[in-house]
Amino acid sequence: MKQREYLVGVDIGGTKIAVGLLSEGGKIIKETRMDTRGEDGPEVVVKRLAESINSISAGYEIKGVGVGVPGTVDMESGTIKYWSTYNWENIPLKTMLNEYLKEKVNVVNDASAASWGEFTCGAGRNTNNMVFMTISTGIGGGIILERKLYVGSSMLAGEIGHVVVNPNGPKCNCGNYGCLEAYASGVSIQRFAVEAVKDRSSILLDMEKQEGRPIDTKMVFAAYEAGDSVAGQIIEQAAGYIGLSLANIIHTLSPDRIVLGGGVMKSGSSFMKKIVEATQQYVFPSYQKTYEIRCSELFEDAAMIGAAYLLKPLSKSE
Repeated sequence: MKQREYLVGVDIGGTKIAVGLLSEGGKIIKETRMDTRGEDGPEVVVKRLAESINSISAGYEIKGVGVGVPGTVDMESGTIKYWSTYNWENIPLKTMLNEYLKEKVNVVNDASAASWGEFTCGAGRNTNNMVFMTISTGIGGGIILERKLYVGSSMLAGEIGHVVVNPNGPKCNCGNYGCLEAYASGVSIQRFAVEAVKDRSSILLDMEKQEGRPIDTKMVFAAYEAGDSVAGQIIEQAAGYIGLSLANIIHTLSPDRIVLGGGVMKSGSSFMKKIVEATQQYVFPSYQKTYEIRCSELFEDAAMIGAAYLLKPLSKSE
């Protein structure tokens, strides 16, 4: 009888690193999380990560280790070209991990990994062409075309958050103006709210006082659900620009399905409804009913599962 093989998936985030042991059937056998502490430097982080991988996989036959990381990634060499959170540049992550691990290591952008996770095991199952958008602290994305992860000639495809939706809009962290991320990310929603309450009445000020902490994105959505006009304007603006971006994606790629993930999408069904309505408003009539928009099924596990599953070729039945 053939010995059963397992996969290890890793999702490196700005604050946490998730490491999971998965069966080739997609089941998470066990999982651990630890603080990223990227300020300690890549050498320290990689050593801690390798120790965690070796610990979680001890006693199992491992087929490979898939790692999803933020920022710009060269998938061929497994190098983090640039990660703005910790100002990491040209970090040969694959080579560094190979010094500690005996298994095959694959490194991919975390949003691309999450898109593959949703495609194989989540809300994108049974599609041929799928686009994934993650709306969290920032906005990222991944593209599946003809059942393959599409990364483009320079392996940079999928930066949906930096599609310009208003060239006269606010400055984005990337240095450009009017990017989708500058309007609809969690950080941007919070920033708009903090600015708005300086000269407008809002229950957000009451929330801030009652909870004893600054206004955050969660408060903005709570105020929106309560009918607050300031929060309503901010959330509807975000939904509108997301819908505009999705309409452009639909016109360009004609996907079967669009999957929306990330922490902001956990804020409630009314936000999802607004996004769907905005998308329908901008989509050309002949594209109506050719696509569907769904919420993530995997959320925080999507990148970890996807990074692992990129090590495994799809069968005809998947």
